[in-house]
Amino acid sequence: MKSDRIRHIIRYLTSLITVLVGLSDMLSAIVPRFSWSFFLGAWPILNHRVPAQTFTVVVGFFMIVLSYGLARGKKHAWSITVILLVLSALLHIRRSGSVLATVIALALAIALYSLGSYFRAKSDPPSARRGYIALSLGLGIVVFYAIGGFIALYDDFKPWIDRIGIHGVILHMFAHGNLRIPHDTEPFFFQHALPMLCISAILYGMVQIFRPVAAVLIPDTSTRDKVNEIVQLYGTNSISYFALTEEKSYYFSASGKSVISYVLRGSTAVVAGDPIGPESEMPLVIKQFVDFCHEQDWSIVFWQIRDKAAALYRAAGFRLLKIGEDAVLDAQNFTLKGGAMANVRSSAKRAEKDGLRVIFYNGHVTDAEQLKQMEQISHHWLAEKGGSEMGFSLGHFDPQGDSRQIYALAVDTQNKVHAFVSFIPIYGRRGWGLDLMRRAEQCAPGTMELLLARTIEHLKNSGSAMISLGLAPLSNANQEDDTFLGTSIDFLTDRFGNPSKNQSLFNFKKKFQPTWESRYLVYSDALSLPKIGWALYNAHQTDASLFGTLIQTVSEWQQTRHINAKNNVNVPETAKV
Repeated sequence: MKSDRIRHIIRYLTSLITVLVGLSDMLSAIVPRFSWSFFLGAWPILNHRVPAQTFTVVVGFFMIVLSYGLARGKKHAWSITVILLVLSALLHIRRSGSVLATVIALALAIALYSLGSYFRAKSDPPSARRGYIALSLGLGIVVFYAIGGFIALYDDFKPWIDRIGIHGVILHMFAHGNLRIPHDTEPFFFQHALPMLCISAILYGMVQIFRPVAAVLIPDTSTRDKVNEIVQLYGTNSISYFALTEEKSYYFSASGKSVISYVLRGSTAVVAGDPIGPESEMPLVIKQFVDFCHEQDWSIVFWQIRDKAAALYRAAGFRLLKIGEDAVLDAQNFTLKGGAMANVRSSAKRAEKDGLRVIFYNGHVTDAEQLKQMEQISHHWLAEKGGSEMGFSLGHFDPQGDSRQIYALAVDTQNKVHAFVSFIPIYGRRGWGLDLMRRAEQCAPGTMELLLARTIEHLKNSGSAMISLGLAPLSNANQEDDTFLGTSIDFLTDRFGNPSKNQSLFNFKKKFQPTWESRYLVYSDALSLPKIGWALYNAHQTDASLFGTLIQTVSEWQQTRHINAKNNVNVPETAKV
């Protein structure tokens, strides 16, 4: 982490110096009356001073534009800036400029070249390619526009062309922008439009070239097949299955045996679970991924890290926040017998007395009427939450189903669906993980207890070794001393569910007597918590926008305040006392 801070300091410092050099170059050419040769004198006067002066302005402008790429550690920006600094020094000599400015430009070029290891961040290849194409086409259009304009308006520009030549006219337009042409005429518009077109083409090309590596780079089929093989061999985290979803990008270890699935939100790589691969490779692949992200100037956040791997992240210099606990069952030893399971047993029997039974489907639901009801239940569930289906480490309802998942429905004698659940495979532990758990607005008491109890028994009889009932946010059954998400990132606590609902979910899962496995959020720097908090929320809420989220948060706060005020008014004075 110390080397990370040094890397950032070097990048931002060189970016700032480059901006200052670029500004001084532009000012030295545009404001020639200022004595730029006060220190160390000036170079001897040579011919062709006007072209050199104009090119100095262009070089200075490019250096200012490239400074953003330097701050991001982009290799393209570094290589071009080194060339421009050398060119700037030569132009100062050519135009009899300041010796000091020449020395500074050369010194910065040498310093940048020696610090090349800090500027290895790649640009997204498609974006870089589009940028170079856009830059070339834009400048080409400007050239053709200039040629066509001079041909069409030759009589208007003839006096100037005879005096300083056509190249001199063009350079004069960019350097001074005024050829003393009458206003409200076509030549006047032409001389002002030409520089603007050129600058627009350059800016668009630069933005495309130096933008962050895109998160929309979809892996090809062979890559996905390779990830699928690794997940089926080593996927031990309860959310390892979601490494196979379409929005994920992948980082493979040097050996190719391990993979990290992530999404890029802004300049933050949000990782779903632990690295997937042999346990012996985990320390190495974490280090390799950290180095890779540092080269790209990305922040990193790991979501739902298993407690068994916590020490590896601490050793790598990360910080951990406990976000809750995963409720894990030993499937082969699960039983409804005994006093501890009396609540679940009685609730399930009550639902069965109301005529409910549990139906299982592998892959997809074949009963059209049941499927329609499931869609209605999901629609109502989402409407109550005031949002849309989530993603990243959570599944979503798909009427087409998923061939690898198991669906369980609680239906009555009239074929009415009261609730349904879906389970995803946890390949590396020969188990299943609870994903969706949704019920109808009006369902029989004990429906969810019956549904889960019968599903667990069904998976047990199928030979499963373990079953995860999913994350209980902000729970601390293990009584650990780790810092909690609730006291560290209030934003995430509010967005991922309120404390009362989290406690209710914890109490429900607790009925099944699970073993609680701690889960963590892993990050590198406390100062980046707001940034990674937004990236994490944005990764789950794929349609989220900052403005929309703020509006929703304010609306929910106002509703809560109104409800609290109303309840306070309705409380009798004696009760308040």
